[in-house]
Amino acid sequence: MNAWDRTRWAFVSGASLLLASAIAAGILISRVEDSNRRVMHAFGVQVSLEDLESTLAAAGRARSLYVTTHSREYLTETESRLFAANDRLRDILSETSDISKPDNSYEQLGKLVHRRMDIIRSSVLDVEAGKIDDAAQDAYTGEIVEVADQIKASLERLQKLEQQFATEGRIESQRFFVAIVWVMGIAFTASLALLYLNYKLLADELAVRRRAERFAVDSQETLRLLSVKLIRSQDEQSRKFSRELHDGLGQYLSLAKINLSRYVRTASGDTGLLNETVDLLDRSIAETRTVSYLLHPPLLDDMGFLFAARWYLEGFAERTGIEVKVDIPEDSERLPLAVEMALFRVLQESLANIHRHSGSKRVDVSLVISATDANLRVRDYGKGIPPVILQQFRATGGRVGVGLAGMRERVREQSGYFDVQSNASGTTVAVRIPVPAARQAAQVIA
Repeated sequence: MNAWDRTRWAFVSGASLLLASAIAAGILISRVEDSNRRVMHAFGVQVSLEDLESTLAAAGRARSLYVTTHSREYLTETESRLFAANDRLRDILSETSDISKPDNSYEQLGKLVHRRMDIIRSSVLDVEAGKIDDAAQDAYTGEIVEVADQIKASLERLQKLEQQFATEGRIESQRFFVAIVWVMGIAFTASLALLYLNYKLLADELAVRRRAERFAVDSQETLRLLSVKLIRSQDEQSRKFSRELHDGLGQYLSLAKINLSRYVRTASGDTGLLNETVDLLDRSIAETRTVSYLLHPPLLDDMGFLFAARWYLEGFAERTGIEVKVDIPEDSERLPLAVEMALFRVLQESLANIHRHSGSKRVDVSLVISATDANLRVRDYGKGIPPVILQQFRATGGRVGVGLAGMRERVREQSGYFDVQSNASGTTVAVRIPVPAARQAAQVIA
């Protein structure tokens, strides 16, 4: 399992755990609410039972007063209390209709209440009809007391039953609450563990990426240093080959020409073949000198960049037929050799690219030397570099030949600035090399 799969697994596990915890907590909270409703319902039924008992008692007291005083006020009160008791009983039976109760206790209570209410009404009706019989009223009172005792016993039993239901509801609610706390605690702990695991996986992945980035940067720097060493080695080899061609092969060809020229002057007869050989030697000497100067012009070491650049630009115009407009100072203090070499190679490679790729018929070359830096600009009026290639070169250095990359590395080695601007009207290569920093670098190299 790779790092991405492990990270995804940790995320999915954490999300699944949180979802399961949320579902479990929702179920438990629902059960807690049910238990709380059960407790509140039991308390409500208890209050209703107490109200029923007190209403029946008030109806009994009003009936006694009416029997004694025959006052219509007490008759009205008796009737209103009986109606109120009937409403209380109906509410109680409605509230407890969907709850399973042992022994049909609420139905029995209803029967007892209706019986007591019927006795009270019968007593009142007798008095209202003029049947005033103390013995009969005492009989009614005895029945009412008997039924009242039965109602009281039933109410006490129901009160205890409702109290038991309320207690069970509270216990169940507390148990569910504790379960919720445990579920949330376990979910929180597991989520923290998974978050820490995810953090560790991401931190490990980030560390791997940082190591890879450092390795890439180190590799890039190593490649750049290798490129700089190769460029230096190339310059040294070019200088060596140039000296070999100029001092070795060039001298031998020159001696061969001198000998043939002397022989032609002293020989008799047809010397046409010898003269042709002398011409070929002249051309060989010229080509050898040109190749030698292209590899490493001696003027660069002896006279400096200004003279070497003018010589090279004149030769470039003669060889290619491209018009070269030169804006170079006539005389200036010599720059460090490393700076002059970098400027010359940029100039040489820029002109070579113009000749090979641009199709331009004119080139502008300018050099400005100040107390702090040297600025070289080479502009052509050709077809330019495609924008995609130029953009990729600026970003990664890719999709171009070694020429532009080599120029940039040479300038970068001298802590300079290298830029290429190109469009359909032509291309401009701009180089700025700080002279003091380059002089310090030259001293370090020396």
